[in-house]
Amino acid sequence: MPNKSYSIEHNNISDILHWIDKGTIGIPEMQRPFVWSTTQVRDLIDSLYRGYPIGFIVTWQNPDASLKMGGKGQNKEIIIDGQQRITALSAALMGKEIVDDKYLKKRIYISFNPITEEFATRSAAIAKDPKWIPDISIFSQPNFDEFEYVVNNSERLGLPGNELNKIIQKVKSISEAEIGVIKLDSNLPIDQVTDIFNRINQKGTRLSSADFAMSRLSSDLSHHGNDLRKEIDYFIQIYRDKNLAANIKKMDTEFANTEYYQHIAWAEKEHTSIFDPDFGDLLHISLGLGFLRGKLSQLVSLISGRDFEKQTYTEEAMTRAYQKFDEAVQYALNESNFHRYVLLLKSLGILDKSFAKLPDSYVNFGYILYLYLKKNTDFSNDQIEKYTKQWILMTALVKRYGSSPESGFDRDLRLISEANENNQLPEFFERTISQNLTDEFWNLTLPNNMEAQTTQLTNWRIFQMSQIHAKSHAWLEKDKFTADTINEQGNVHHIFPKAYLRKNGFKQNEYNQVANYVWITQPRNLEIADRAPKDYMADAETIKYHSVENDKENAIPVTLKDYDYHQYKQFLDERRNLMAQSIRELFESL
Repeated sequence: MPNKSYSIEHNNISDILHWIDKGTIGIPEMQRPFVWSTTQVRDLIDSLYRGYPIGFIVTWQNPDASLKMGGKGQNKEIIIDGQQRITALSAALMGKEIVDDKYLKKRIYISFNPITEEFATRSAAIAKDPKWIPDISIFSQPNFDEFEYVVNNSERLGLPGNELNKIIQKVKSISEAEIGVIKLDSNLPIDQVTDIFNRINQKGTRLSSADFAMSRLSSDLSHHGNDLRKEIDYFIQIYRDKNLAANIKKMDTEFANTEYYQHIAWAEKEHTSIFDPDFGDLLHISLGLGFLRGKLSQLVSLISGRDFEKQTYTEEAMTRAYQKFDEAVQYALNESNFHRYVLLLKSLGILDKSFAKLPDSYVNFGYILYLYLKKNTDFSNDQIEKYTKQWILMTALVKRYGSSPESGFDRDLRLISEANENNQLPEFFERTISQNLTDEFWNLTLPNNMEAQTTQLTNWRIFQMSQIHAKSHAWLEKDKFTADTINEQGNVHHIFPKAYLRKNGFKQNEYNQVANYVWITQPRNLEIADRAPKDYMADAETIKYHSVENDKENAIPVTLKDYDYHQYKQFLDERRNLMAQSIRELFESL
């Protein structure tokens, strides 16, 4: 029989809520937006009242780190499945406030009708109705007097005193209901804990390593883990919506007065969609910069005190890890560093997160690399920017972080740091780039990779970046640039109009090819209509701003003016090569 990696206990709900109050169990969702609806909370309470099971919660206690003078550290147990249920119970039964998606604290009121034994979320009508108890949390208050309540309310509620008392006892007994607690073995590694969660919770929310890392941070008070978690979380929220800043400062006044908040206060002033990381991205960036590692499961082990050399957990290792992580977070969220990286991305031709952009993994690694070079080398700013931009573009073009970004981060951070230690970093960059971006890549592989339909294709986005970087004019326009057309939500036009190709027997997967796309203004698109290129390119009004240079800016073959549907496939091959050439020009200009 295999060794069990867990134990099962049954605890009263009141005990679990008491442990959370005392801080024995960590439940980060108490400080983050509550996602359940009030109807879900009502249904949960109703199930318990009727004696129905409400599932298990799953907890995991990190291995206790050995202290220098002997003994063990007291790591908080973390609820990794069931956080929403426990938060709901705390809100409904104990009257605890929850945090909504605007970071405002509010109460959830669950009302009860003792005659019909029905639960409901409190409404204005229920609050005025004498037959309802508007808030069941009154039964859990320390100064609640049952006898006095029955005497004062039995007539209003329309029940004899003894019957009302029985029903109150039944409502109160909800907090004494048992709930199963699956306790995962403290020696289970993070990836196994995550796997167990996802197997238990196959139809629900998936637990990511980033969620787990944030939970682990929130459970640490002695090394400022929870402060770091809040700094990351609040930064993201405020950076995306500065109006949330006032709510967060009001909700969490104590944290708002710390250095951790002051460090991110600049996020209240602005936002750009060019670089808009989430908390998982910032964890990866801080892990990469601070520890030269790529896997978030390693971050959980490190801040739990894992000493990889001694194969054990120590308080000393934990303290050291938190110091490194803290330093990395501050460096990554430094206003100057962040701004300069945004400007770097902008100069690369990245416009926003919808059109001219790259997958997050490439931009995230680019920020790690930028910060690493700034912190650990004596390169000039121009050198740092050149190597960072070239690396971002090269890795995106060859899909270096496509299938397993974390493993790719791990490998490249090791290679980069080793090259730096040997004073061979420029040679490493040049060698790696030349090995990947060969003439064969530019002339054969890249054009072949452009054979796709979706505008989500990374290479199509990089082609747009090459146009923005070169300050290209929109096709068939005099004063409008590609960047203007994208910003104004212009049209991605089919050079060979799709209605024209469809009429001549072409299928959707044939006419919807990225090599057939070009940014164009709405008026010009209407003029082109559904005509063959050789027809609309002979229309003096349509091509009044046409030029050979304008064709080149948009990677349009000069022979397009002679083409109809018979030459469509030839056109696609020609344009893919021209698009690849534009991307190459972008890279070689860096």
